[in-house]
Amino acid sequence: MLPPASLQAAFDTAGVGTGGLLVTSCGSGVTASVVSLALAQLGRDDVPLFDGSWAEWGADAHTPVATGPAE
Repeated sequence: MLPPASLQAAFDTAGVGTGGLLVTSCGSGVTASVVSLALAQLGRDDVPLFDGSWAEWGADAHTPVATGPAE
């Protein structure tokens, strides 16, 4: 794991704020756990991980899905 200053710089470079409400998610929940660990290293022990991630969300026809360019 990178030192906290490097982790914060990585989030900043990616344009991802580390304050406010956060939830980590990915395709299956595995990669999101690394992001959750990085946030914990930055003192954020209140960030839930959606362990079902896209595999669960995308499989349910009743969940909303946004498509198109990011706003």
